[in-house]
Amino acid sequence: MNELYYTPYSLAILITIRDLSEKKIARFLEIIWKYENHLLDPQYRASFRSFILDTYYWIHYFYDKTTLDAEFPSIQNDMLGVGGSAEADKFTSEFPDLDLFFQNMRLRIIYDGYQDYVRIKLRTLLKAYGYQRRSKMLMDYMNHCMESLHLKVFLRGGVQCTLQEANLDDMLTFRAF
Repeated sequence: MNELYYTPYSLAILITIRDLSEKKIARFLEIIWKYENHLLDPQYRASFRSFILDTYYWIHYFYDKTTLDAEFPSIQNDMLGVGGSAEADKFTSEFPDLDLFFQNMRLRIIYDGYQDYVRIKLRTLLKAYGYQRRSKMLMDYMNHCMESLHLKVFLRGGVQCTLQEANLDDMLTFRAF
């Protein structure tokens, strides 16, 4: 499995979900650059400028997604004309958006300042992403997300566990380490 990194694309999604003001976006990206640089996609770790420009590109894309999506066939044709390619499924995965849940959770825990944990029932988490039961592949992916982002899960009473050990109706507490 590939490492799970913050990308400008994933950060833009998180920013648009939170509906942050321009000032808060700038502060948020500075915090990510300063404190979460080790979790950024390696191609962005050395250049703050390219990190900011690409993130703002995706933020603007999400604000005007319908217009830009309508232009995608023209972009594909233009790219083919110059010998390039623009693949529509470049940003899809086996478990779409599940990695964003864990990235958002980490950022909420560390930087929002409200509480140092996130609580959710496993059943609720699975249902939110369209899953009705746990498969080995799904649990492996979720564990991979948690390992990559330095998250641990606990049951009530502070007992550390794994997602495989937890019952569907257990209240899980996620913490960042």
